[in-house]
Order: sequence, then C-alpha cells, then structure tokens
Amino acid sequence: MGLKEEITKRFKEDNLNYAAIGAEIKRHRLAMSKTLSSIADENCSVSYLCKIERNQVKPSLKYLNEICKKVNISKSNIDYLLNSKELLLEAIKMFYFKDLTNKEIYEEKMQGLDNYRTEIIRLIFSLINNDLITASKIINKIWRLISSLADFDLMVFAGFYGIFKFLTKEYVEAADYLKLALEFNIEVDYFKPTILQYLFKICFIIGSKSIYKYYKLLEEEKIKYGENLSLDEIYYYLCLFYLNNYDDREFKKNKIKIKNKSFNYNLEVLSNLIFKTKLENVNIFNLNDYVKILYLLETNDNDLITIIENANLDSDTKIYYKYLYYKKHDLEEAYSFLLNIAYPYAIIKNLYERARYYLNEMINSIFRTNKYKKFFDMYRELDKVYETISNI
Repeated sequence: MGLKEEITKRFKEDNLNYAAIGAEIKRHRLAMSKTLSSIADENCSVSYLCKIERNQVKPSLKYLNEICKKVNISKSNIDYLLNSKELLLEAIKMFYFKDLTNKEIYEEKMQGLDNYRTEIIRLIFSLINNDLITASKIINKIWRLISSLADFDLMVFAGFYGIFKFLTKEYVEAADYLKLALEFNIEVDYFKPTILQYLFKICFIIGSKSIYKYYKLLEEEKIKYGENLSLDEIYYYLCLFYLNNYDDREFKKNKIKIKNKSFNYNLEVLSNLIFKTKLENVNIFNLNDYVKILYLLETNDNDLITIIENANLDSDTKIYYKYLYYKKHDLEEAYSFLLNIAYPYAIIKNLYERARYYLNEMINSIFRTNKYKKFFDMYRELDKVYETISNI
C-alpha cells in the first residue's frame, strides 16, 4: 500500500495508536526467534500482545515493563520509547532552525533501537546535513514499516518525504506529499511553517502563481512564532519571482519590506540586470551562481573574475557581472572594459537597449575619471544607438 493510500485509510479509521514501542517489542521478539505465545501469559493474551505490537492498544505501564523485560528491552530504552514523541517534536524544531547541537545526545538515546520513530528522527538529521544517500536508505526502511506507523508519525514522515523529494529536485511529487502533510492539520510547533516553506520554494522554482497563497500563510506562521526578522528571506524570494516575471510594480512593492542590506543589494543588482539592461531569458532561479557572485561582489574577493568565468551563466550575464566587479574596484579598468568588451559585444549581438545602458555607464565613467575630452565622442555614439532603436 502506498503512502497516500495509507493516509486516506487513516483518515477513515481514525485509529488511536500507541507510540513506537509496539514496533520495538516486535523487532526484539523476532530477533530472539520467539513466538507471540512464548511471550504472552495469563495477564497478557496472544491477541492482546499482537495488538500492542501493531500499536492498536495502550497497555498499562506494568504490563509494558513485563513484556519489555521478556524481550530484553532495557528500562532506559522503555523511558526513551515512552517519550519518543517529544523527542521527534524536538527534532522537527531542530530541522526548522537547521540546528544539530543536540544530535549526539539523541543518537546516544536511540542506540540499540530500530523502530519507525527513531528512523524518522534519523531521517530528519540526515536531511539537515543534506545527506541524501543516507536519507534514501532510511526512507526505504520506513516504507517497510509504513502500515505500523501511528497517525502522527505517518504525517510527519509524509512531510519529510516531501522535503526529500524537494532536495532531489522532484518538485511535483514533493508538492503532493507536502500538501498531504499540511492537509492533516497537525498542531505541532514548527511543522506547519516547515512544510509551507518548502511549498513556497517549489512555487518559486516552477514559477507557480500559488506562491502568493503560500507566501501569505508562511508570513502568518512566521509572525505567529515571532520571527519577523526571517520574513526578509520570504520577501527576497518573492521579489526574485516578480523579477523573473518582469513585474516591476510588485517587485518594488515587496522590496521596500526588506531590511537586510545584502538582500537589498542583490535585488538592486538583479533588477538593474533585468530592467535597465533589458536582458532577456535571465535564469534567476540559478541562485547558487548568482547569489555567490553577488556576495563576493560585496566582499572584494580577488578571484571573482575566475568564478564568474566558470559559473553556469550565459555570456551576456558574465560580461555584466565582470563590469560590476571592475566598477567597484577600478574605475579605469571598468571604463576600458566597457569601451573594448561590453559595449562592442552588445552592438555585435544587436542588443541595442543594453548597448545604450553601457554607453550611459561610459559617460558616467568619463565624468568620474575626468576624461571630459571623450564626452562628446560618447554622446555622438549614444545618439546613433538611440536612432537605431527608434528605427527598429
């Protein structure tokens, strides 16, 4: 049975499930090659023990201790299993903040245990580390236990399985599972904003207009948790979305909400790239290269020209970024680059709007470097470009 079918089934059955301890009892019993009847006694029938293993009943602590003793589950492990839901809740919070500070403590507590809840916690840790190979192995183990998962665990697994699909760039399938987890409406701290965050990112990547719906829901959750500062990241992605759709009005409306200076600088450069130089087909979703270059432009990295050259960007964009680098570090070099490379390239490629931008930059550069004698030559060249544009 698939994950979706299992969730649908749980919706109808509305079962009450008892933590992860039943699965652990069964695992230990089978490892010892013991039958249900060999563990059961006059106080705990075979059918009742079977229900415990399937998480269908909640046994008393007295019976639980007796059964666990028979299958060699230690007292400390019992305590962990009885509190494992709280530990899973903490793991969800750790994922939200990408904080692995207490990971070793959790791993020590989980030592010797191999049930679905401990596996979900391990899955969360592997996703924080972006270790997709380990995550894939853990997911396969959980799939084999899918029918024994309690409702709460099933929904958490659906959410983090969706996140795994997001990280493997299977966005449509990721969205299906993330929505599924969201629809169950679990009231768990940091779970809903975690899911919304990834749905928002998927809309951003695939260019879906549903981004505004998830933006509003995510904004509401962030404010609810008092995370007003982290709203900047949402507004930043939203601005990138509007840039990609050439929506200058919405872009400006959301940009003024951003307080982070680096985000504002990045958006200023990208908007300049798209609106002022009239670059078309700029893939702003290739964030790794763009944001890395924008960050390095701020930090005066000497190897930036090599990084730009090796980046997965088109020639037009590379030329633009190189110009930004020279403009920030060496005005003479910037002027020379515009005159000998950027402007001629734009003319050869018939990119007249961009050529006009570069000419205006050259005129500004002339004033900044006191090359007044060249001003009139540039002005006459600019006139020619304007005339060409008007005749197109």
